[in-house]
Amino acid sequence: MRGINPAYLDKLEESQRAFILTAPGKHFADNFLFIEAEHGYVIGPTGSGKTNKNHNLCNWLKYTETILWISASKDKDILPLLFMGLPVNIIIPKYAGIEITLDRKPFHENLTYSYVTDPSDIFYAIKGDYINILEVRNAFWSRDNLLDFMIAFFKQLAEGLRQGNIPRIRPNLKDGGKSKVTVIIDESQWLIAGTKVTNDPKRVKATEEIAGNMLEVRTYGWRFVISSQGFTNVVPLIRENMPAVFLCANAQVPDVPSLRYHCTPPPHLMHTPTSRFKRNEWKFVDRQGKAIPNTRPQPVPLFPKREEDRELMKRMDIKYARTYHDRPPESAEPEAECFPELGRFSAMAIPPEKAEPPTISRFGQVINDG
Repeated sequence: MRGINPAYLDKLEESQRAFILTAPGKHFADNFLFIEAEHGYVIGPTGSGKTNKNHNLCNWLKYTETILWISASKDKDILPLLFMGLPVNIIIPKYAGIEITLDRKPFHENLTYSYVTDPSDIFYAIKGDYINILEVRNAFWSRDNLLDFMIAFFKQLAEGLRQGNIPRIRPNLKDGGKSKVTVIIDESQWLIAGTKVTNDPKRVKATEEIAGNMLEVRTYGWRFVISSQGFTNVVPLIRENMPAVFLCANAQVPDVPSLRYHCTPPPHLMHTPTSRFKRNEWKFVDRQGKAIPNTRPQPVPLFPKREEDRELMKRMDIKYARTYHDRPPESAEPEAECFPELGRFSAMAIPPEKAEPPTISRFGQVINDG
């Protein structure tokens, strides 16, 4: 089809090629996939299949952008990411622990774990040709410490991109150019909640700071895809800057006329309202409020797509160590005290108990300094 690079088509799965060459597929590609750093908002109540919709977006965006999936740490939601044809890199704060198992034994196929000490370490842990999963929600004992860690991450992201201090991240560095990263935040209410969800001062502050920094990163090639249970579950600053909207089953957006039209269309038009969507359906609405087709939703595949992979996934599990980044073991205290400012270079430091004692020559000279 005119306007789509044949080399891009060759990368797609057969079902994706068939879809993108249709009118709905071309509309989805032209108004979301091919718009650089176009943000997206997936809306639907519990049980509407939001996480599966995020899997679908990840499966489309993986060809052209590096994926950073910020996990909600629920219902084994990250397991389908292991079956998308790319290796997976799980990023987790130091001293916390997570393990993927198959038949109760550690699973290692195309899977790596990267441990970070500081929020700035995350940018150096992201692998360009991987699906990266940031597992932080179960990595902290204190919710306030978790929010502080994520506030620092987004602040350093915005400042680092502006100052040019963050490494360029994209699937194929040989292509040149700036970063191309999609950050998918599943069930975003735990991180960026609107006042409808919480009035807790700490969470409100976190939301405001994160939202402000999110607005700065689009020009540097970073896009956000967030999902929440309702349109007003996140602050206006965020939802007003999420122009591409994906409506799931029973989504209701009465506050925005263009979206209300798709959620509860006038009865005389005979369009399908979101209350009649199936769990595996959605409607993509672009920033102009247009959808193709306008009358009905589109199906979304279940992930993993292959039956044999679904059977394999049933035998897999996710184990959290229930150890925490903000509660390091006692053995880690000397290292933390001696090297508080090394950040991502702290792993290179030699703890005092491992340093060699100085060697004195028979002339009284120090041969090594420990």
